[in-house]
Amino acid sequence: MRLEDIHRVFSLGERLFTADKWPSLYRTWDEYEVVGLFASDGDFCFVADLDDRVVGFALGTLIEKRRSAWKYGYLLWLGTDPDLRRMGIAKQLVDRFTEQCIDEGARMMMVDTAAENDDAIRFFKRQGYGKAVQHVYMSRNLTTLPQYKRRRRES
Repeated sequence: MRLEDIHRVFSLGERLFTADKWPSLYRTWDEYEVVGLFASDGDFCFVADLDDRVVGFALGTLIEKRRSAWKYGYLLWLGTDPDLRRMGIAKQLVDRFTEQCIDEGARMMMVDTAAENDDAIRFFKRQGYGKAVQHVYMSRNLTTLPQYKRRRRES
């Protein structure tokens, strides 16, 4: 990934990771997420280009724990253009991310996704990931509440 790719990655991610579809308490898709990962872990940020446009991306990091010989590759975001799914783009991005993790000494890789994201779970299982552990995150859309609407009108 290059600096000039940031806005294209962000735009594609905006289409893929909407708050109403994938709410998350610990990580949300925003410009700071992309810029922060690129600035701190640029070696673990990859894009797939087709005809001078970003059609996929993999953004991650390397985690090193104190007092441990283990390093972990952590794939935080993986996205592909919905019109180009099932063309092997995501697999190529995961393969490249995996190579980088191995080059940097990682002994294990981790990914996470929403429990109801069956497509992603099937994809990662095909890539050899296992040992799925589920966490429960609950959300509530406050925009549907009368007091939310009232407060918005008052401000």
